[in-house]
Amino acid sequence: MDLLPKFQVGILNGWIPLVIYFIGLIVSASLYSKEGRVWLFNNPQDENNNVFKYIRLFGQLAMVANILMMVITPMRIGNPAFLVGALVYFIGFVLEMSALYYFRKTPVSQPAVNGPYRVSRNPQWLGLFFVLLGSAIVVGVWLYIGLVVLVGIIYHKQILDEEKACIKKYGDSYREYMERIPRYFLFL
Repeated sequence: MDLLPKFQVGILNGWIPLVIYFIGLIVSASLYSKEGRVWLFNNPQDENNNVFKYIRLFGQLAMVANILMMVITPMRIGNPAFLVGALVYFIGFVLEMSALYYFRKTPVSQPAVNGPYRVSRNPQWLGLFFVLLGSAIVVGVWLYIGLVVLVGIIYHKQILDEEKACIKKYGDSYREYMERIPRYFLFL
């Protein structure tokens, strides 16, 4: 593992896991109704918090920079960390695609509570976090891992805003769901 990336144009770079993820996301999102797609990509924001808007923008820019750098960073296929990263990525990808499937199958008028939503209120975010973390590990760069963790911390506020939107939309049924199911996983 290196602290900073060693850029190199090549076929076996970090773009591969990212492209696989984005293809899965595009295919899955294309199966949604228009109303479902709007709710899937809903981005509730606390309008009263101008400082957080800049923090969120920083997080978005950091993730875009991370993705662009990974495109020209070789994967460390022979390194044992590659297997760990590939496993983390795979778990995240399966979790994300499963969450998207169950979210799509749930009527927009009801909260998603089946499939991975039985163990996490936010399996889409958790899956995306693992996809990005696994992608960072397969290229073996601590900077990328740090950026993913930093952006994950920043997006915790986004998740809190999404929960407020769900309470507003679904009312008591979502509050009851929140009492039964952890925000992320197990006790988190």
